[in-house]
Amino acid sequence: MSFEGWGPPDPIGNLRSVSMVKFHLEEEDLADIEESTSSDEEQNEEDEAEAATTPSSTDRKIAVSDSAMNSSTSSLPPSARYASIMIPAASSKGRGGGGLPTPTPKKDRKKTRFSSMKKKKQDSPARERPSEGEAWPARDALSFTRSLVFYGQGSITEEHTTACQYIQKARAMREKYYGSTHTNISNSDLLTSPDLQFEMGKDGVAVITHEDENVITVPSIEDFISDYQSLVEICSDGAMRSFCFQRLQMLTSVFKMHITANGSVEEAAKSNILGTDFYRTMKVDNHIHLAAAATAKQFVMYVKSKLQNEPNTVVLDEKYGDAETKTLIEVFGDSGLEDDHLTIDAFSVLADHTVYQRFDNFNSKYSPFRMSKMRQIFLKTENCLRGRYFAELTKIVLARHEASKGHNSAAEMRLSIYGMERTEWLQLAKWILRDWRNDDYPGPVLSSHNRWMVQVPRLWRIYYKKGGRAQSAEEEKRSFQGMLENLFCPIFEATLRPEENPEIAELLTHIVGFDSVDDEGAAEEPFDCTRPLEWTQEKNPAYCWQLYYLWANIEVLNVLRKSRGLNTFAFRPHAGETGDTMHLAATYMLCPCIAHGINLDRQVSLQYLYYLDQVGLSISPLSNNFLFRKIAQNPFPKLFKRGLNVTLSTDDPLLFHMSDDALLEEYSVARASFDLSMTDMSEIARNSILQSGFEDSWKKKWLGPNYSKGITHCDETKTHVPLIRAKFRAEHLAMEHLLVHLIAAGKGREVLQEMMVQFGLARDAHRNILLNSFSEVPSFPEQNQL
Repeated sequence: MSFEGWGPPDPIGNLRSVSMVKFHLEEEDLADIEESTSSDEEQNEEDEAEAATTPSSTDRKIAVSDSAMNSSTSSLPPSARYASIMIPAASSKGRGGGGLPTPTPKKDRKKTRFSSMKKKKQDSPARERPSEGEAWPARDALSFTRSLVFYGQGSITEEHTTACQYIQKARAMREKYYGSTHTNISNSDLLTSPDLQFEMGKDGVAVITHEDENVITVPSIEDFISDYQSLVEICSDGAMRSFCFQRLQMLTSVFKMHITANGSVEEAAKSNILGTDFYRTMKVDNHIHLAAAATAKQFVMYVKSKLQNEPNTVVLDEKYGDAETKTLIEVFGDSGLEDDHLTIDAFSVLADHTVYQRFDNFNSKYSPFRMSKMRQIFLKTENCLRGRYFAELTKIVLARHEASKGHNSAAEMRLSIYGMERTEWLQLAKWILRDWRNDDYPGPVLSSHNRWMVQVPRLWRIYYKKGGRAQSAEEEKRSFQGMLENLFCPIFEATLRPEENPEIAELLTHIVGFDSVDDEGAAEEPFDCTRPLEWTQEKNPAYCWQLYYLWANIEVLNVLRKSRGLNTFAFRPHAGETGDTMHLAATYMLCPCIAHGINLDRQVSLQYLYYLDQVGLSISPLSNNFLFRKIAQNPFPKLFKRGLNVTLSTDDPLLFHMSDDALLEEYSVARASFDLSMTDMSEIARNSILQSGFEDSWKKKWLGPNYSKGITHCDETKTHVPLIRAKFRAEHLAMEHLLVHLIAAGKGREVLQEMMVQFGLARDAHRNILLNSFSEVPSFPEQNQL
């Protein structure tokens, strides 16, 4: 009996090589089974080597779920479409509890032809099959009950072949954009030349030239629209939806079976991981907006301290465009507010029923006491204080992450660049990098436990109405091209000429990604090929259209920065919170991760694609509960059980959270609401690190030195995720990939016939073990149905 397997692919990275476990039982194997084992030392060494590839019958007990099956191994009746094989492998000491089963005494070996298989010291090690010629790593064996599905007649159809071919086509589209396979570099040697020139092209995409040669090109808006429309058609196809729905349902079922069979084993394995627990495990808040990063309690306490300690500080000044000059105490006095009035309720920042399905009311909650000047004083970087109050409040939040009060956590906070003026980048850089010497937290607004992201609000209408100036020859037209120039020209110039733009160049080293934010449900124009220079109407451009131009410019910028040894940026927009579900098709093509994504439960084709490519979803159930989806209807537990790359984040602690630790509150509410185990919680925390933009050195510290090889290589002593859970996830992801590849290649029926044969053999083996292992079992009517 041979056991063939290939190591699972990296479920976060390259998924082209996939795996499947397959049993072979042949005549020569049966002959070998009847032979006695050699007792000399050389034979023992051979046994150890074979243990890495061959499970013994005492180590594997095969139980077949109810499926009436003909004893013939050459075919199956049409009714037996699916059969699940549960394979509980014996645990070795130290990881699953218990020891290897006691070998059958020699005098009893003739009771069954399988009982005399060679005794193995342990099961095969777990992380992956070693390279040719290398030995298995020295570690404890992994053992848990596995559930394999053997497919019967009629389970692979022509519709399935069509669906799998569509899946391959969709994944090729993602490779074209997110995978950069169609990003062309005319001459890579020119990218480091000091003579490179930059301009914003007339098509809205940055142009990097050397002697009039465009060095970097990306797929055009016409290409993107064509591919996007093709993807929408693919996802809407009936065969595609049926196949993806079936696969997702089976992933849900197999997780339930895994928890039923291995829940206690996982908990025991987790308990044996000494020196760590959920609280010590690092958790990254991947989705948090800086203006609402402080909780309501922190904000109220900070404002009260300023009113008590700095009542005469000038906070409004005519020189900075304010209507009149006033001190802090005067601002509160004019509003009829005194120190004892400063309560959380009075501040009116916590979300309530008025914000449900009302993004406009939600945005007004950012203004304490419903007064915009309070927001200007405390939550803005541009005011007569140069944003000092905002910097101090931000440092209070960052200090809590650094101090690891209650648990280990980090964040990726969003800074806003609106594209209204080209000076925004320089102003933001000065605010971040300024040495704030007169507060309790001196130094710049930087932290080892935070990485900055830049969010670009989709505020074209405000730009059109209020005075963004298009930096072009036709300023009065205020085209969308002007916004793009304000957004990207300063950072391209800082990348090409850092000595001329030192503040912006330094700021970019602390930024890990870009986000696109605002109300997805807002009315928008159709998705077409209009150039940004031609978009001069007041109506909002399509969401997907705006995403393309952000992605295209970031893609060019990344190629340029990578060639110069500089950090690059991920594109991780808000998507799938509300509005058109097919926004998620655009982000599937363009992005490694997104914020929200709860609309995936309304589109099974996209959901399965997100699973296969492990596109990250940073979901905020408490935010969703107040804004768009009540917590009882939140799809987070469904997506998690199916194996999508999901994690938890806070979004806006100022509006949605009551405790001092918003991220821990998010995890606590999710655990109680979705019935999550502590293993689930640790897995979700691990996903937050994988999705984050923290540098590789930090990820190695939090996940283990070999984390980039795949989730089975993450260090359990750091993630607190038992290897059983990681292996379960990796195996099923690999099998889904292999299944899709085989069916798409037209080999489904051929593989199905072979699997039917192998299932019959495994079924016979299981039956014989049951019937022959204990002769005292009384006869029963259903015995002949085994």
